[in-house]
Amino acid sequence: MRPLALGVGILLILASFYIINEGPHVLEPVAEVAGLVTHTVSVTPVVPSTLLTVSASNYSYLTADLKDAIKASGTLQVEGGSEIGFFIMNAGNFSEWQQGNPSVIVLSKLNAIDYNFTFIPNGSSVYYFVFSNQDPVRKNVVFTLSTMEDVALPNPLVQYAGYEMLLIGVLLSIFAVRTGKKKAKPPRESGEKAGEKAESRCKFCGERIGAGEPFCARCGKSQT
Repeated sequence: MRPLALGVGILLILASFYIINEGPHVLEPVAEVAGLVTHTVSVTPVVPSTLLTVSASNYSYLTADLKDAIKASGTLQVEGGSEIGFFIMNAGNFSEWQQGNPSVIVLSKLNAIDYNFTFIPNGSSVYYFVFSNQDPVRKNVVFTLSTMEDVALPNPLVQYAGYEMLLIGVLLSIFAVRTGKKKAKPPRESGEKAGEKAESRCKFCGERIGAGEPFCARCGKSQT
C-alpha cells in the first residue's frame, strides 16, 4: 500500500507541473467528454458602423486584418435603396483585380442593397471589402464587420486542476512516507532479568527451579 501511494503521489506531482506549465487547455479534450466545458460565442467588432461614399462609375474599399478560420460577419446598406456591387478578396487577389487580371473572390454580390454576409477566412491576411458603383451617381454605403469566435469555458475544476493535483500528490506522498516509518522495538531485557522470568523459587526452601517444574530439586516438595 505504501509504495503504491508514494508512486501515485509522485506521478500526480509531475503531472501537475506539466499542466501548470502548459495551461489547463491540455485537459480540454477530456473535459469535453466529461461535460466540464461550456461554449459561448465571442463577438469582436472589427469595423464599426462606417459611412462610405462611392463615387459614380467607380469603386471604394475598406480593409480588415482577419485570422484564419475565425468566422467574420457583417452588414452593408445602400442609402436610397439603390444597388451596388460588393466583393471580398485578400490582398494578393485585390491587386490582380485592380489590374484587370483573373483573381479569386471570396464572396461576390453584384446587386447588394441591404445585405448580411458571413465567411470564414482561409488563412490569416488583410482582406479587402470592395464596393463597386456602376451607376452615374454616387452612392452612400453603411458598413459593419465583426468576428465571431467560439470560446470554450472550462469548469473551475479544470481551470485549477494542476494545483489540485499538486496538493493531492503532496498529501499522498507525505502519507506514504509517514506510514512507512517502522515503530521502535522495545529494548530487550538483560539475560539476568529474562532468566528471572524464566525461573521461579521453591515455596519451601527458596531454591531456584525451572519454570513449570512441579517439584523442587532440593527439598523434593510439590510446588502445586
